[in-house]
Amino acid sequence: MTRAAVMAGQLLDESDVVTLLHTPLAQLEKQFGLEGISDRGLSEAELNRAIERGLITTLMNELSILLRPAKGSARDILIYWSRKFELYNLKALIRGKLHDLPYEQIRESLHILPSLISLPHEQLLRTEDIPELLRQLEQTPYEGIANQARRVFEEKNEPFSLDATIDQRYYTGLLKHARACDIVDQPPLLRLIGSLIDRQNLPWLLRYRLNYKLSPTETYYLMVPSGRQLQPDLLKRLVNMQEIEQIVDALPASLKEQITEPATIMGIELAMAERMTHQARRCLMFSPSAVTRSLAYMMLRELDLKRVFAIIQGRVLKLNEQLIRQAADINPEVLSV
Repeated sequence: MTRAAVMAGQLLDESDVVTLLHTPLAQLEKQFGLEGISDRGLSEAELNRAIERGLITTLMNELSILLRPAKGSARDILIYWSRKFELYNLKALIRGKLHDLPYEQIRESLHILPSLISLPHEQLLRTEDIPELLRQLEQTPYEGIANQARRVFEEKNEPFSLDATIDQRYYTGLLKHARACDIVDQPPLLRLIGSLIDRQNLPWLLRYRLNYKLSPTETYYLMVPSGRQLQPDLLKRLVNMQEIEQIVDALPASLKEQITEPATIMGIELAMAERMTHQARRCLMFSPSAVTRSLAYMMLRELDLKRVFAIIQGRVLKLNEQLIRQAADINPEVLSV
């Protein structure tokens, strides 16, 4: 039995999440390493940062447990997956420099992460501008992301393309790491990561084409190649469509049947997230690959902690239960316990 299988007992089902709605706040804070957070008199922004930091720390501690027996390419892909959290810091650094925010204000917004994924924050904070920041980042394990991001920023000099490129390069790198794993691990890993990429690509495509009015070429360039069902040939056809109904109608039947009518970008995003969660749970329960089970656990645990974030935030801010339920994505059919 792998560590992921043992740790799976910590994952939340719907009734667990509803229980958290009514757990005494002090007990809830203690359960997730946030003792006394509601008594600190924090502003809403400070509260959000404090809760997010605490939950990311919980996630990183659990990752460290899964990394202990992992070696070689299996260890590499788990570490690479966790780098998404340091990309939050990179984006905060970039936003701060774009808006000429004070050094201390940018620094305060950064998460403290384990050294094996952490950027040299102090060094990057002291760079003169964004191109210089990205040039320095090219000397770190984030080289592939930084190199492409710098080229895009120097060409377009606007934040949207830079942000989208960072995301695209991260998921492309995750796919590359999966293909570098042992041959026996590759099929289940690629199914899991393919589902994750589909979950990103389709909402991105819809937003880029329908909301931001990017051209088909620009949109395709920002897609991640080789999802599980949204393969390059299909993506090329989808980016040339101009109506959401056309795009939905062109999807594989197994995707289309999960999208409720009338189709909306938010509804499609929720359907894709639900599909990815289902795939991750199947991998955690049935995959013969230890690294696939570990990665599936981390994906599911991250989703759990996002829901915990919404509940604790809502409870501290004294929001009504209906709003908290919506923020925590609690199924309306699951009644209070």
